[in-house]
Amino acid sequence: MKNEKINKAITIFIMILTIIPIININNISNAEAKGFEGFNNAPRKYMSAEKDKFSDVSLTLKDNNGIKSVSLYKVDDKGNKTKINFSTADTKDDKNQKYTLSHEKLLKGKTKRFYIKATDKTGNVLATEFRVCAKTNPDHYAIDDGPRIVNWTANGTSVSLGVKDNEGTKYIKIQDANNNNTEIYKLNNLAKGEAKVKIDMKKFKKVDDIYKLRIVAEDAGKTNEQSIRRLSFKVNETTQSKPSTSTNTNSNKTNNTTTTNTKGKNVSSFIAALEKISQRVQSDYKKGIKWKYTNGEGSENGLPFKYTFQAALKTNTLTTNCADYVMWALHDCGIFTANQKFYGNNAGGITFKKPEETKVKETLKKYATIKKAGGVKPKTLVKQGKLKKGDILTYKGHTNVYAGNGKWYDAGRRMKYNGHGSMTNYTFTTLGPIKSNYNQPTCYVIRLKNQT
Repeated sequence: MKNEKINKAITIFIMILTIIPIININNISNAEAKGFEGFNNAPRKYMSAEKDKFSDVSLTLKDNNGIKSVSLYKVDDKGNKTKINFSTADTKDDKNQKYTLSHEKLLKGKTKRFYIKATDKTGNVLATEFRVCAKTNPDHYAIDDGPRIVNWTANGTSVSLGVKDNEGTKYIKIQDANNNNTEIYKLNNLAKGEAKVKIDMKKFKKVDDIYKLRIVAEDAGKTNEQSIRRLSFKVNETTQSKPSTSTNTNSNKTNNTTTTNTKGKNVSSFIAALEKISQRVQSDYKKGIKWKYTNGEGSENGLPFKYTFQAALKTNTLTTNCADYVMWALHDCGIFTANQKFYGNNAGGITFKKPEETKVKETLKKYATIKKAGGVKPKTLVKQGKLKKGDILTYKGHTNVYAGNGKWYDAGRRMKYNGHGSMTNYTFTTLGPIKSNYNQPTCYVIRLKNQT
C-alpha cells in the first residue's frame, strides 16, 4: 500500500488500536489530558452536551500556565470566519475557564461550525475547528471535532502519540517550531479511530534543551475539521525510560543508570503524577463516579484502599486519603515502590509505614531533604517565599503538596475546595491544584533534590 511505503520512508508506524463507529457522542476535543501533564502544552479543551435534549453546550479550557486569550469564530460554508462572543464566560480562574454556547441564542437547534483559538501565558496555542451537530430522536447536540492528539508517551528520544478521529484523519503534519516550522513528518489517510504514530526527536532541533513542535491534523470527513497544537517539552534521554508493566519490585535493579519504571524522579515528574491522578478524579466525578476518602477498612467508614493508583483503578477501589495520594505520585514517578509509605502523624512526627520501615526513610532521604518547619503555618511559608512547587508538607495528622501560586494538591477531608460531605462520607471532586483553608502549624517540609 502507498501509506505503508510512506511509513517506511519516514520511519513512522501506525497501529490501529480501535475502529470506532461514527456515533452521536460528545467527543472530547483535540488533546486529552492523559500523557500531557508534564509538558508545557497548549490549552486543553473539553466539550459536553446533554444526550437526550437540546441544551447549552459547555466548553472548558485548562492550562497550568494560565490562559492569556480565547477567541471564538463562526465559520460559514465557504470557510470564512467571523469573530463572535460566547454566550457566557467564567474566566475568574485563568487555569480553568468555562464557556457556553447557548441553545436558545447561538445554536437554535441547527448544526453550526465554529473555530476557537486559545493562547496560554507562555505563548502555546490551541487552534481548532469543530461542529455542533443538531441530532434527532431524541433532539440533542453532538460534537464533531478536529483530530485529537492523545496518549503522548516518551521513551528516551522516541516519542509516541495517538491521532484520533472517528471519521479518520486526512493527514497529520509534525513540524519543528525551533526551525521555522520545518515539516519533519507527514502522514496521509490515517484510519478511523486512534492511530499510533512514533517520531524520533533526534530529527528535531533543541533550543536550550527544549523541543518545540507544531502539529497540524485534518479529519477525513466532508467538513475537513482541522486542529493545530503547539507544545514545548524536554526529553531526558537517560531517565525517560518506558515504565515496566511488571508488578515484581525485585526487577528494579540498578546499574548506575535508571530502573525500568523510572519516569524522572524529579519535581516535574512528581507534579505530573499528582496532576494525572487529580484529572482522573475530576473526570470520574463529572461522569457520576465518586472517589471517597478513607483511612482503610479499620477506619470510620470501613472502606478499603490500595497502595498504588494503578491497583486502585484495576480493582475499582476508588478511595484515597491525604498521604496515600502523595505516595501514589511518588510511586508513579519512580521514587517509591508499591509498599513504601509515610505520613504526618498526630504527634507531629513522620511515620514511615511498615513493612521495611527503615527502607522507606532511607529511600526518602536519598531523593529528598527533610527539614523541620518549626510550626510555621503554610500560608506564612508561602508569603515568605520559603516553599517551592512540589514541596511535601506534613502536619499533625495531615500531608499535602504545594502546587505553586498559593495552591495545593490535597486529598484531605477538611478542604471545602476539593469535595463535599461529612468526615465519614467525604467525596472528592478534585485533588488539586486548589485553594486551601487548612492552615495548621507545619511540622516538616520535604523537598525533592532533583528540582528539574
